[in-house]
Amino acid sequence: MTDSTDVLGARGYEQLRRAAETYREDLVLRLGAEVGLRPAEMTRVRLADVASADEHYFLTVRDEAGEPTREAYLPGGVEHDLRKFASANGRDGDEALLSVSARRLQMVVGEVADRAAETTPRLANISSRDLRWRFAATLLSQGVPPHVVCELGGWDRLARLEPLLPDPNRERVVRAIEDTEDVPTPARLRRTIGVAADVGETLAGAATGEEIEQTVCERLAGTEGFRFAWVAERTGDGLTPRASSGIAEDSVADRARDHEEAAATAMDSHEVRLVEDARGPMALVPIVRDDAAAGVLAIGTTAHVVDAERDLLAALGAQVGAALAAIERKRLLLADTVTELTFECTDHAAFTVSLSAELDCTLELSGVVPVGGRSLLYYLVVEGAPAGPVLSRAADDDDIADARLIEDYGDGALVEVVVTAAPALSLVENGGRLRDLTADHGTATIEAELPGDTDLREVVDAVVESYPGTSLTAKHETERSVETETGFRERLSDRLSERQATVLQAAYHSGYFEWPRGTTAEELADSLDVSSPTFHNHLRKAQQKLLTAFFADAPTEEPPAPLNG
Repeated sequence: MTDSTDVLGARGYEQLRRAAETYREDLVLRLGAEVGLRPAEMTRVRLADVASADEHYFLTVRDEAGEPTREAYLPGGVEHDLRKFASANGRDGDEALLSVSARRLQMVVGEVADRAAETTPRLANISSRDLRWRFAATLLSQGVPPHVVCELGGWDRLARLEPLLPDPNRERVVRAIEDTEDVPTPARLRRTIGVAADVGETLAGAATGEEIEQTVCERLAGTEGFRFAWVAERTGDGLTPRASSGIAEDSVADRARDHEEAAATAMDSHEVRLVEDARGPMALVPIVRDDAAAGVLAIGTTAHVVDAERDLLAALGAQVGAALAAIERKRLLLADTVTELTFECTDHAAFTVSLSAELDCTLELSGVVPVGGRSLLYYLVVEGAPAGPVLSRAADDDDIADARLIEDYGDGALVEVVVTAAPALSLVENGGRLRDLTADHGTATIEAELPGDTDLREVVDAVVESYPGTSLTAKHETERSVETETGFRERLSDRLSERQATVLQAAYHSGYFEWPRGTTAEELADSLDVSSPTFHNHLRKAQQKLLTAFFADAPTEEPPAPLNG
């Protein structure tokens, strides 16, 4: 990897940490990417060098002779992990936590990177130097002055960070000057933090989406530094106001119309946009729901909003979106009755319709998973067409973001496709759950269920408007069947062999499923007195049965025969 840019990135660092299998490996990654330590400096880390000040932690970094060279900032999570690691490994306060050489720590980073590269090839050559670039890039993106980043990371001159610093064009110069002219007082920033936390606690107890939206508006409008707040939903017609406080309804409609373009930009980019007119400044906060912006939270402010406050408001928008999504899922899960809808689609704009027609084959959906960015992950069983033409057709379709072969049957296949537009997606976005989808030589049948109190006309219209060759063929209400927790446990117990249940429980209680793992597969295999391959075999089959019991609509008719250990 290059030594002059942040090639790891936030997403890459997250994937790298997921590949860590021990507490030591994860601690090494965090000391590099979150504290900015070099491997040699990591070997000299001691608990005795950790100090606290005003609920913040600092680490004295020492040279080879033990003399202090600088003081690094220690995030609370890393400080906690340091103490946890010391306790688990019996390290005294004045004893080095990582009692290995700097070269060995470099190798640790390389080993984790190799594992991460199995799923993300670009991480293959990540080094400890790349971790430090991630550290610097993170602080710079948070607005920490470059000279402070140099001091914290131990760089000897500012020029070292030049590759990470954007060119000072006019827009950045103006923004920097404006920020220094109108910085909010610490008291105002504390109020913003307080209202965000207060709203978060309130959202947890909200029962409806309307209650969430109104609560957010009222809390914000009632906070010093904010003049009003309103929420608008993203619809086909633009923005539809949903709730407001501190502002008249007609004024909300006017502002939603006047700033529609800026609001669209905020929602598309998932970033807070700042606007100002004759009536004062306003922040447009995207309400991000399942990685897609469902609307905007507009907040009238009394002064210019700087980056720290903007980040807080962005987090609040994501928090509101998550609460709305949770309410919708809960509503579907707890509904006493559901409405089952069946659609027939012959519109060739739908991938399943065109694929089954062009290749003269049949498709059946074996599974579907809603994923971020307003898309669905389809698992399609294809009969009557080989895998090659299916994948080629998927690659040519604008509504398919990705496709891969899972299993080849010769004259059929099981494929995974990421669908970004489909009749089923309209149903899911409107709170529905896809139950079944089949396509036969140009005609697709879609079955979905929605909560009984859903506005069905709105949902059906959304599907038909997007895909005119679609019609509703059946609709009926049904009582939701409810399975108790005990029933679920009994159904699962019937499926698991005694050995599989033992392995699964041992893995759970030993922390095998935690991250980082509290134990390894080899250690568990030794404890259970079985070989490592036998352990993995039992564990994988147990997990498969657990997931089948959770996701399947009904239990298998006959439990499988027990497996002997």
